[in-house]
Amino acid sequence: MRSIAKKVMVSASAAVLLGAGAVMGAGPVQAQPWQPGCAAHAVNNTSAYSQCFWPVRHQVRIECRHWWAWFGSSWATYERRGHIAWDGQQSWAHCDFPGTLQRWDVVTYWW
Repeated sequence: MRSIAKKVMVSASAAVLLGAGAVMGAGPVQAQPWQPGCAAHAVNNTSAYSQCFWPVRHQVRIECRHWWAWFGSSWATYERRGHIAWDGQQSWAHCDFPGTLQRWDVVTYWW
């Protein structure tokens, strides 16, 4: 009976530790807009969009994790940019796999 209880406790503690690590690592970084009047917003931890409220060209830039990075490769990321938008239009970018968004921000162009 003791060996069964030990196995259950070890399995439960391992599941709690793995679950806590997954939850803590899954949260994306908060958006840091580069320009006042511009903002970037994440959507479902898979995509993001940017929008500016004054006449400026802008683009959303995101960083996503490769799907196989869930198995321990923290360096396996790629960058993707949305289309260049003007003024109040939105620029969207999407990751290839759901739940892999890491970072997002706004890039502005003054030309």
